[in-house]
Amino acid sequence: MKDLFWRVDFSDKDSYITVEKIPSLAKVKISEETQKELLKAFENAKFKELKMVDSNINPDYNYIIKIFVSGYYGMFVDTSNKIIYVDDKEQNYLVVDDNGFFDILENAVKKKRVSLLPSGR
Repeated sequence: MKDLFWRVDFSDKDSYITVEKIPSLAKVKISEETQKELLKAFENAKFKELKMVDSNINPDYNYIIKIFVSGYYGMFVDTSNKIIYVDDKEQNYLVVDDNGFFDILENAVKKKRVSLLPSGR
């Protein structure tokens, strides 16, 4: 995790996560409980740098996720290929062990535990 985001401290009590669907950029309101689940899963996930020139994967990003944990961290997410593009690093990463992150995200959207909001927080 420190390779992706330096200075990240998941124990920060004011941590939260925002999700926007692509291509509409509609904000998705996620319950505080689900945000905590997503943050915990992401904290324990395992990542591998993905060199696109060596890969036959063509990412199809379907979410923009912003994590606010001891700082701001933005990324584009392709849930079908389990790829994240980290803005700060300008790098794609393959999530080799998502610790349930993608399931939690997709289930939150499918089970209507989220509601679409206009852009802005």
